[in-house]
Amino acid sequence: IIMSSPRRSFLKSSGIFAGVTMLGKPLQALADVSKKINTIDAGKCINIFQTNDLNSQIKSNQEGFGGLEKVYALMAGEDVSGLVVDAGNFLDRQQSRGMQERTINLMNKIGYHAAAIGINELSMGQAGFSELIPQMNFSLVNCNYRFSHSVLNSAIKPYIVIKTKGLRVGVTGVGPRLDIEGILFENPYTAANRTAEYLKREMGCDLVICLSQLGFDEDKFSSKELAAVSAHIDFIASGSSNKVLQGAMILKNRDKHDVVLSQAGENGMVIGKTRFGFNENKQRNDFHHKYLIAGLAHKDQFAQAHLVLRNLSATQKINS
Repeated sequence: IIMSSPRRSFLKSSGIFAGVTMLGKPLQALADVSKKINTIDAGKCINIFQTNDLNSQIKSNQEGFGGLEKVYALMAGEDVSGLVVDAGNFLDRQQSRGMQERTINLMNKIGYHAAAIGINELSMGQAGFSELIPQMNFSLVNCNYRFSHSVLNSAIKPYIVIKTKGLRVGVTGVGPRLDIEGILFENPYTAANRTAEYLKREMGCDLVICLSQLGFDEDKFSSKELAAVSAHIDFIASGSSNKVLQGAMILKNRDKHDVVLSQAGENGMVIGKTRFGFNENKQRNDFHHKYLIAGLAHKDQFAQAHLVLRNLSATQKINS
């Protein structure tokens, strides 16, 4: 089910041209899913709304913040539409199947386009997770896992391409090493760079987004280090920890070009909103980032969002 508001009318026509890549196989075997986004922005602007680590949280907390019901209300009131993505762990393996299905239904209503997969999704087992996939109206992306289960191997795409206003946006995803039988792991830096290069050079993408389940600054692999070693990734939406960045980080990749890194709040508490603007030559000429608090009225977002973020420091690690 997609939201019926004209502001958020997403035309989700998709065409799958190939199957999911196998590790070591040519990138030409990757699946390419094309979608279109309707926006009311003037000029060529791409708005990206991001969440991470939703953990099947449906209801808000005692203060009235967070939870998918509040995320739904917030997104329904946005005066612009855009690309809606999740960096993984949107389910909670300890929740009932009914709560997991309710999570997916709300994500469908919100209008998510793509989500990464994390330990929460995969720890229920490949077969268990595969039973939920037919209910999802959004794409699952990951380029550094290979699955022995046939449903996951075909349903989880190494990338999707989204078309809007003459621009092409490539979305991929990466995850950490998992000790789960039947899942083969590839170095996420290698896989992400290979896929991003393909998206830029072969698919002609103007913007490449990586949904990262690596965590902001973990020891082995991290979203921060991914930015540093990358070459063709423009924006990293990070997840897999309870750390919230107080603003987007502008980092340098290995070619000394800018990479934007943002990590929102778990349980749907904090939503990232990032805007990239392009000129008539498809060159980026504008950037804006802010966090929205699910549960705050729109008129209160500007005045109170920073206060809510400050209060979160008592329960979450906030990096400035």
